[in-house]
Parts: sequence; C-alpha cells; structure tokens
Amino acid sequence: MSRRSLALLALVVVTACSKPVPEITAPVDGGILRVASPVASLLFARTQPTAVARTQDHKLRVLSLPDGKELRAIDYGDRRVVALDFSPDGSSVAIGDWTGLVSVWAADSGQLRFEQRLSKYPGVLTFSPDGNRLATAAQGEPVQILDARTGAPVATLGSPVGGTLALAFSRDARLVATGDGDTVVRVHDAATGKELASNREFLMVPLAVAFSADGATVLAASGDKFVTIIDAATGKTSRKHDRTSQPVMALDVSPDGKSIATIFMKSEDMTQPDHLVLRSMDTWQSQLDWLPPTMPIAGGWTSDGRLLVAFTAKEGVQLWRLH
Repeated sequence: MSRRSLALLALVVVTACSKPVPEITAPVDGGILRVASPVASLLFARTQPTAVARTQDHKLRVLSLPDGKELRAIDYGDRRVVALDFSPDGSSVAIGDWTGLVSVWAADSGQLRFEQRLSKYPGVLTFSPDGNRLATAAQGEPVQILDARTGAPVATLGSPVGGTLALAFSRDARLVATGDGDTVVRVHDAATGKELASNREFLMVPLAVAFSADGATVLAASGDKFVTIIDAATGKTSRKHDRTSQPVMALDVSPDGKSIATIFMKSEDMTQPDHLVLRSMDTWQSQLDWLPPTMPIAGGWTSDGRLLVAFTAKEGVQLWRLH
C-alpha cells in the first residue's frame, strides 16, 4: 500500500539479503533508516536495494538499503503531492500533484523523463512490476497506461462510473485488475486495455486489489468488509472469506505466493492505525496479527520473503519486520 493518500500505505515489495528467513510470531525491531529531513511517505523498489522517501523539505530522496545512504535528491518544489510511486526495478519515481501534473524522473540521475497534465488530481499512479509501464488516471476518469520512460500512450481502460479507486498489475505485467467506483472488479489486458473479465458481486466500492503470484486469481477487498478471491480468467468468485471487523485498505501477496498481508482501516477514525494481519493463502489462517502504535507510512515483502513495515521516527524511519 498505489494512489490516494490512503493508498500510499499500499503494500510494496523490496529487496533484501538472500539468507533464509526464520519464522517469527511477533514484530521484530528492524532499526532506524536515517533520513536528512522528516519523511512524509516512503516506497521501496522490488528488485533493487533502494527506496525513495518523500521528505518535508519538498524532495524525493533515493536511498540505498540497508544503510540508508542518500544516492540522489530530486527537488519537486512547492507542489502539493497527492500520489507517489517508485518503479519496482528502482529506475523511475513518479509523483502526481493536486493540479493534475504527473512527473516521472530517472531515479539514478534525477533527470525528468516526462510530464503529463491530467484534468484533475490523479486517483491512480502505479508502475507495472517490470517498471516498463505506468498506469495513471485523473480522479473519476479512465485509466491510461503509458510507457514509463517516454510517456507514450499504450492503452486506455474503460470508463466506469466513479472511475477507478484501486489498481494492480499481474506479476508478468500482462493483466491489470481494477476496483472501480461502480463496485465492479475488472480484469484488463494491459497491452490493449480490453476488458477480459468482471465481478459484479460487491455491494460497496473495492478499496484494494492484488493478484496471486501466478496471476490466476485476483484478491479484492471492499468497504463491505469482505476479501473475495476471483478467478482472473472468468471473473467468477472462487472464495469469499468471513466478514472482518474493519475494511481492508491494502493487501499484497508474498513472493512465494503462500501468504497475504493486509492493512485494515479504522473506519470510525482513519487517522488512527488498525491491525496488520498476515495469513496463509491456502487456509486463511492468521499467522500474525499486530496493532501498530502509529499509522505506518510504508510496508512490503522482500524478495527473500521478509515483510517490513515503516513508521516515521525522530531520526528518520523506524522499520519493523513481521515475517
């Protein structure tokens, strides 16, 4: 957890060492990632040991992991940022601001790759897993899929009433799943934008979507407090899990496909944290359930199976390991 301010918490995948990961039953202190200015939000790359922090001095700071050394600082001026994403390969960073301006930079050099002007602020801003595509949309308008290095248009998705609120690419970047304002979850061909399947069984708007590791299923969570497993080829519901006490605001599947992490939303006070739960994909049995002390600013699976969550700290960012 992207992406609206809530979606900045969407879970992402990061790279770490290749040592075996021991099982844990409670969060483990992962130490402090020191940053030159207070951090507003943070994202990790999936296949490179890097992260990008958006700091309060209006900079995007590209950091190496695990030492936190600053590799590059990109000044984005006094723009009011409402969406941020970091490509999974660590090559590009994108922001969208309140005026509708989307900017994409090369993370290694800080060079501006391209800019695109939307009609209003972006409701979607998501790189594909291979880093080659960027999905973006003005709030309430159709999603556009762009070449992430040139900004050239690749495809446009349909135009659902209420626009798209959640979006995820399959790991091979061939498919795109959307949770739309008309309460429908749709699966699209990422190269053409063609709708391939849809699920119309939701009573409320889907807040989060993710693909299984093999891309065969879509997991979707909505405001009705259910997590639904959907066949990506047909759009039919495969399973619908028990109703949860709070809505899920972000979810993601582990690299090996065996576990799913979810962040819940405290619907009565969204400024306060709610539980982070790790479950088995096969049995849905809870492996870890944690109520963090404050709202997380980032979290994600490492390539070797670690699950990290980040919180703001006086010195920078506090990391915790949940798996």
